[in-house]
Amino acid sequence: MAKMRPLPVKKSITLAEMLLATAITAFAICNILVMYTACFDLIGTAKNMNIATNAAQGLIEGMRNSTFQQIDDTYGVNPTADADISYSNFVVNAIPSSMGVVYINDTNPELLQATVSVCWRQKNRVIGEDKNLNGALDAGEDANGNKIIDSPVELTTLIVNR
Repeated sequence: MAKMRPLPVKKSITLAEMLLATAITAFAICNILVMYTACFDLIGTAKNMNIATNAAQGLIEGMRNSTFQQIDDTYGVNPTADADISYSNFVVNAIPSSMGVVYINDTNPELLQATVSVCWRQKNRVIGEDKNLNGALDAGEDANGNKIIDSPVELTTLIVNR
Protein backbone atom coordinates (compact mmCIF):
# COMPACT_ATOMS: atom_id res chain seq x y z
CA MET A 1 0.00 0.00 0.00
CA ALA A 2 1.26 3.39 -0.92
CA LYS A 3 1.87 5.98 1.70
CA MET A 4 -0.81 8.68 1.62
CA ARG A 5 0.13 12.28 1.85
CA PRO A 6 -1.73 14.36 4.34
CA LEU A 7 -4.24 16.74 2.87
CA PRO A 8 -3.19 20.38 2.96
CA VAL A 9 -4.75 22.24 5.85
CA LYS A 10 -6.82 25.22 4.77
CA LYS A 11 -5.72 28.22 6.77
CA SER A 12 -8.35 30.79 7.74
CA ILE A 13 -8.21 34.22 9.32
CA THR A 14 -8.19 34.20 13.08
CA LEU A 15 -10.31 36.48 15.23
CA ALA A 16 -7.23 38.38 16.39
CA GLU A 17 -6.17 39.08 12.81
CA MET A 18 -9.66 40.23 11.93
CA LEU A 19 -9.78 42.60 14.92
CA LEU A 20 -6.37 44.04 14.05
CA ALA A 21 -7.39 44.64 10.43
CA THR A 22 -10.62 46.30 11.58
CA ALA A 23 -8.75 48.55 14.02
CA ILE A 24 -6.26 49.65 11.35
CA THR A 25 -9.08 50.38 8.89
CA ALA A 26 -11.06 52.34 11.51
CA PHE A 27 -7.96 54.37 12.42
CA ALA A 28 -7.35 55.21 8.75
CA ILE A 29 -10.97 56.22 8.17
CA CYS A 30 -10.97 58.45 11.27
CA ASN A 31 -7.81 60.21 10.08
CA ILE A 32 -9.33 60.77 6.65
CA LEU A 33 -12.45 62.28 8.26
CA VAL A 34 -10.34 64.58 10.45
CA MET A 35 -8.43 65.80 7.40
CA TYR A 36 -11.71 66.24 5.53
CA THR A 37 -13.17 68.50 8.24
CA ALA A 38 -9.89 70.43 8.51
CA CYS A 39 -10.08 71.09 4.78
CA PHE A 40 -13.58 72.52 5.23
CA ASP A 41 -12.19 74.93 7.84
CA LEU A 42 -9.41 75.95 5.46
CA ILE A 43 -11.91 76.50 2.67
CA GLY A 44 -13.93 78.81 4.97
CA THR A 45 -10.82 80.74 5.94
CA ALA A 46 -9.73 81.12 2.32
CA LYS A 47 -13.22 82.31 1.35
CA ASN A 48 -13.30 84.92 4.11
CA MET A 49 -9.75 86.02 3.29
CA ASN A 50 -10.73 86.50 -0.34
CA ILE A 51 -13.83 88.52 0.61
CA ALA A 52 -11.83 90.66 3.06
CA THR A 53 -9.07 91.30 0.51
CA ASN A 54 -11.62 92.38 -2.10
CA ALA A 55 -13.27 94.74 0.42
CA ALA A 56 -9.91 96.26 1.40
CA GLN A 57 -8.90 96.63 -2.24
CA GLY A 58 -12.23 98.34 -2.98
CA LEU A 59 -11.63 100.89 -0.23
CA ILE A 60 -8.13 101.62 -1.49
CA GLU A 61 -9.44 102.09 -5.03
CA GLY A 62 -12.07 104.49 -3.64
CA MET A 63 -9.31 106.47 -1.91
CA ARG A 64 -7.28 106.67 -5.11
CA ASN A 65 -10.28 108.26 -6.81
CA SER A 66 -10.67 110.89 -4.06
CA THR A 67 -8.89 114.13 -3.30
CA PHE A 68 -6.48 114.44 -0.39
CA GLN A 69 -9.01 116.39 1.68
CA GLN A 70 -11.80 113.87 0.97
CA ILE A 71 -9.57 111.00 2.09
CA ASP A 72 -8.65 112.74 5.35
CA ASP A 73 -12.27 113.80 6.04
CA THR A 74 -13.75 110.39 5.23
CA TYR A 75 -11.21 107.93 6.58
CA GLY A 76 -9.15 109.90 9.10
CA VAL A 77 -11.86 110.82 11.59
CA ASN A 78 -10.51 109.23 14.81
CA PRO A 79 -7.09 110.29 16.09
CA THR A 80 -4.81 107.64 17.58
CA ALA A 81 -2.22 108.04 20.34
CA ASP A 82 0.23 108.84 17.52
CA ALA A 83 -0.85 112.34 16.40
CA ASP A 84 0.01 111.70 12.74
CA ILE A 85 -2.20 108.61 12.38
CA SER A 86 -6.00 108.68 12.33
CA TYR A 87 -8.44 105.91 11.56
CA SER A 88 -11.99 104.92 10.74
CA ASN A 89 -13.85 101.61 10.89
CA PHE A 90 -15.93 99.68 8.41
CA VAL A 91 -17.75 96.36 8.37
CA VAL A 92 -17.44 93.73 5.66
CA ASN A 93 -21.09 92.74 5.23
CA ALA A 94 -20.31 89.41 3.57
CA ILE A 95 -18.38 88.21 6.64
CA PRO A 96 -20.39 87.98 9.85
CA SER A 97 -18.51 89.24 12.92
CA SER A 98 -15.95 91.29 11.02
CA MET A 99 -14.35 94.67 11.53
CA GLY A 100 -12.11 96.64 9.21
CA VAL A 101 -9.90 99.57 10.05
CA VAL A 102 -8.50 102.23 7.72
CA TYR A 103 -5.41 104.04 9.04
CA ILE A 104 -4.32 107.31 7.46
CA ASN A 105 -0.80 108.58 8.15
CA ASP A 106 -0.53 112.21 7.07
CA THR A 107 2.98 112.96 8.37
CA ASN A 108 3.98 114.14 4.89
CA PRO A 109 1.58 116.81 3.54
CA GLU A 110 2.19 115.64 -0.04
CA LEU A 111 1.93 111.89 0.59
CA LEU A 112 -0.67 109.90 2.53
CA GLN A 113 -0.02 106.37 3.70
CA ALA A 114 -3.26 104.42 3.87
CA THR A 115 -3.37 101.00 5.57
CA VAL A 116 -6.52 98.89 5.44
CA SER A 117 -6.77 95.92 7.80
CA VAL A 118 -9.67 93.46 8.20
CA CYS A 119 -10.22 91.13 11.18
CA TRP A 120 -13.02 88.58 11.58
CA ARG A 121 -14.24 85.73 13.75
CA GLN A 122 -13.67 82.27 12.26
CA LYS A 123 -15.46 79.64 14.36
CA ASN A 124 -14.00 80.08 17.87
CA ARG A 125 -10.99 82.26 17.02
CA VAL A 126 -10.38 85.75 15.67
CA ILE A 127 -8.25 86.24 12.59
CA GLY A 128 -6.13 89.37 13.18
CA GLU A 129 -5.12 91.40 16.22
CA ASP A 130 -8.52 92.96 17.02
CA LYS A 131 -9.57 90.23 19.48
CA ASN A 132 -12.88 91.86 20.49
CA LEU A 133 -13.68 93.17 16.97
CA ASN A 134 -14.37 96.70 18.13
CA GLY A 135 -12.13 98.42 15.56
CA ALA A 136 -9.89 100.00 18.19
CA LEU A 137 -6.47 98.96 19.43
CA ASP A 138 -7.01 97.85 23.02
CA ALA A 139 -4.45 96.84 25.64
CA GLY A 140 -2.79 93.55 24.78
CA GLU A 141 -3.90 93.52 21.13
CA ASP A 142 -0.83 95.11 19.53
CA ALA A 143 1.46 92.06 19.35
CA ASN A 144 4.25 93.73 17.37
CA GLY A 145 4.03 97.25 18.86
CA ASN A 146 3.41 99.14 15.60
CA LYS A 147 0.35 100.99 17.03
CA ILE A 148 -2.08 99.67 14.41
CA ILE A 149 -4.27 96.57 14.19
CA ASP A 150 -2.58 93.97 12.02
CA SER A 151 -4.23 91.13 10.14
CA PRO A 152 -3.40 88.60 7.44
CA VAL A 153 -5.56 90.82 5.23
CA GLU A 154 -3.70 94.12 5.39
CA LEU A 155 -3.08 96.37 2.40
CA THR A 156 -0.96 99.53 2.44
CA THR A 157 -0.70 102.15 -0.27
CA LEU A 158 0.83 105.57 -0.72
CA ILE A 159 -1.33 108.30 -2.24
CA VAL A 160 0.30 111.39 -3.74
CA ASN A 161 -1.36 114.81 -3.53
CA ARG A 162 -2.29 115.76 -7.11
